[in-house]
Amino acid sequence: MSRRFLIVLTAIAAAARLVNLLWLHPLNWDELEYFRATDWVRRGLVPYRDFWEHHSPLQWFVFAPFTAFARGDGVSAVVFMRVAQIPLWIATFVLLARWMAKNGIAPWARWASILLALCSSLFMLAAVEYRIDALGCFLIVLALALFDEHPFAAGAAIALAGFANIRFGPLLACAMIAIVIARRRRSIPAVAGAAVATAICVGYFVATKSAAIAWQSVWTDNYLADAFAPSPEHPFLHRIAVPLGIFWPPPSFRLTSFEPATIVIFIAGTIGAIRALRRRDSLFVLAVLQIVNVLFIVKMKYIWNYHFGAAIVLALPFVALELERIRSRRLIVALLILVSCVNVFASLFRGKEADFAYQDAIMRDVHRVAPPGTKVFDGAGWALRREPAYRHWFLRGIVNVLEARGRFARYDAAEMAGNPPAAIITDNGVRVWLGTHRDLAAYVIEHYVPLWRDLWVPGLRRTLPPGQTISWQAPRAGEYVLYAAPDVAWNGGGCVLRAGDVVMIANRSTRANEVTVVPRGISPVYRQPPPGVDIDGTAPPVTHVPKLR
Repeated sequence: MSRRFLIVLTAIAAAARLVNLLWLHPLNWDELEYFRATDWVRRGLVPYRDFWEHHSPLQWFVFAPFTAFARGDGVSAVVFMRVAQIPLWIATFVLLARWMAKNGIAPWARWASILLALCSSLFMLAAVEYRIDALGCFLIVLALALFDEHPFAAGAAIALAGFANIRFGPLLACAMIAIVIARRRRSIPAVAGAAVATAICVGYFVATKSAAIAWQSVWTDNYLADAFAPSPEHPFLHRIAVPLGIFWPPPSFRLTSFEPATIVIFIAGTIGAIRALRRRDSLFVLAVLQIVNVLFIVKMKYIWNYHFGAAIVLALPFVALELERIRSRRLIVALLILVSCVNVFASLFRGKEADFAYQDAIMRDVHRVAPPGTKVFDGAGWALRREPAYRHWFLRGIVNVLEARGRFARYDAAEMAGNPPAAIITDNGVRVWLGTHRDLAAYVIEHYVPLWRDLWVPGLRRTLPPGQTISWQAPRAGEYVLYAAPDVAWNGGGCVLRAGDVVMIANRSTRANEVTVVPRGISPVYRQPPPGVDIDGTAPPVTHVPKLR
């Protein structure tokens, strides 16, 4: 099989995913979380002690310098971090290809297996995002590549992978056990390397007096949240059925979700791993690790695409071995052309650039309406340059569960009234929160008005009946402007109100009038995103010709 042919297909696949990364793939809330944590580390804050988090922290330290160059208040800052992560994925695939070469896998099969990964939406939709999984996968593959010649460094890489992504913990523990059993001579330096790396990382938290809170945040809180959370039905089956185009309930088939590249990886990777169990070499160790990794995913309560990242990377050597067993090269060529065409279609014509543009508009607007030094209440950290109003600022399952159980301090109407945020972004996390904190929802409705459907500022919007007078309490200090008909009067014009000051608004007309009060300098116009567009970007993509910004 021509190497040039494989290089061309790989370049096309990578280019299509790059276009998707830059313009068509909306931000995932995890990217915002990791960006905020990375930027806080760059600013000198200590994870867990100075800001709340529940993931392991190595990625934030490695990429902290890059956030200094991530300019802008909108999506561009996070997209920059996506691009900064690309060399890490390139290095991962280069190291994996070299490891496959050492184990006798043909060059064309190595190229083909990597091409399949690039054409897998299950893998690439998460891989193009700024995530802790990229560094974790790199360190696991680095350990494989270094083990024979540099077992000490390999052991250190294994330990560091755990500090990059705590979810790899069971996999890494089994890796060390497999090394001790299968490679006794190299096990001592490997264990020593892991011990030294672990001691250095733990020493940081001891030195910064954050070891106890780090343990609670990463281990205790995650364990309790998982134990308390309800169990969805068959999450693993639901997730692996999507590349087959199968969804339920109700049962349905969507051709546009069918992913031949992912299916090939699933089937060939599984067969190859089972075959490798009969060997007694590096592929046997890799097969054991892959099986442990998949079993751990099966056991998880909530499963997303990014949970399969390491599983797909570790499956590629087995995929390459199975491709080598296929005698018909024409069949392989046809398969690679098919998956490449599907990849281009999925990358370019299944984008959600409208969600991307709406996210950018909200992120830019919140920085315009919330002055520097103020706080914003949202569910994921959309206001990149403003501090969160709630310590447990990432409003996802872990916070909802542990706050309901009393382990996390509540954020309710009394808390918000004590230090009202300069803006509120009503993403899905906040909408769920307001639904379970009715007093807070009532306070927000009474003291904030929407500029966008998902961006609220201090103020009032109400329809006053004829002759009615109402009172309104300013939630934050500042000068406010009344927008209403000329026959609506109030006593708050031209003065700077203090937080808690009460003003009277009177409708002297014989007809109803709409009244809007907002801080000076903010337009009162209410705007809606296009139909089907949402700030969370979670709606299924629709096939269309993309509109690049």
